[in-house]
Amino acid sequence: MAPPFVYARSSGDGTAHDAALRAAFYGDLRRLRGSCKVTEFLLSKGVPVDIHYGYGTPLHLAATNEQDKIVKILLEHHADANTSVTSLGSALMGALLCRSLKCMKLLIKGGADVNRMTSLLMTPLVFTAGRKDYTNFMQFLLKAGADPNIPDGFGRLPIEHAARRDCMEQVEMLFPLTSAIPSIPNWSIDGIISYEKFESAKPLDQRHLERAKAIFKSQADYAFRLKD
Repeated sequence: MAPPFVYARSSGDGTAHDAALRAAFYGDLRRLRGSCKVTEFLLSKGVPVDIHYGYGTPLHLAATNEQDKIVKILLEHHADANTSVTSLGSALMGALLCRSLKCMKLLIKGGADVNRMTSLLMTPLVFTAGRKDYTNFMQFLLKAGADPNIPDGFGRLPIEHAARRDCMEQVEMLFPLTSAIPSIPNWSIDGIISYEKFESAKPLDQRHLERAKAIFKSQADYAFRLKD
């Protein structure tokens, strides 16, 4: 059950203090809907800012419900912007999923790691790749320091996801920032898109094996050069 300072409202339940106490007493926290006063009151009474209620911390819930004012208050009280939960990952990923740019800006300002790998086996940047309606979020993340050379849990880079789904604007955005992939012979925007279309026709196991071999060879060559 969520802590009362995440859900709050200022309607007919009297003061925010009364509403919080009443909801907590009856165990019906759904009666509360995002009140800053409730948040500040409970924090002032020593409620842990990073309390975990089963679905994440208050910061996770606020971020995934676009409660930017609550997010700001929690961060001002030193909420951990990088705490992860199994089902969602970080609060930053939650804000991204809900398309809340305001919450994302606050979280990054509050110390959220834009390159943190989530339980979904991807960084926020990887999530945006290949989703045309998230292109503006990709641009924001890149400006905030997101690294386009961090792959997902299966070894695929953001530019590969973007190319495979024919997101030309994203490929153009990522190309100058992405290191050449050894398995792609023609390292150009058109070359990447053509290669990904060709690769998508292959069985999944074959693609993974070929990519793993290419990455291993690249790492071995790099190690050899360092030795010299």
